[in-house]
Amino acid sequence: MVYAMSKINFYNGDRTLIMSFSDFIFQKFDNSISFQINVRNNFVQASVETESLEEDFTDFLAKLHDLYEMRAKKISFLQSIENNIQVDFNLNEIGGILVSVRIDDYINSTTLQFEYGIDQSFLPELIEEIETTLEELR
Repeated sequence: MVYAMSKINFYNGDRTLIMSFSDFIFQKFDNSISFQINVRNNFVQASVETESLEEDFTDFLAKLHDLYEMRAKKISFLQSIENNIQVDFNLNEIGGILVSVRIDDYINSTTLQFEYGIDQSFLPELIEEIETTLEELR
């Protein structure tokens, strides 16, 4: 097992922290990464543990680069193991990005869905945090 101390932070257009991924644990035998998702949006606070494959993060990273360079207009972070989180980024014509998040908590039979807006200036920091996390896990 390898642990990463970094976080992946998702901010809204006002630079308010909306969601973070943290407490990463990498299992080398199956290339899985378990992590904690913490959401703080308006009056809602939620936390869920989940698991993805390393390739889910590397694919998302490549897609974020494409979005930043405007080679893609819509990208998603999708999990291939637990399939309980989906984060969609939709780019409009003027560089604004609508982020749509869906988190399913199958244990408690609840779903949290919300949206927020950012612009492309937020992407380099998000890309760097994902790269740092992956480097720490390797």
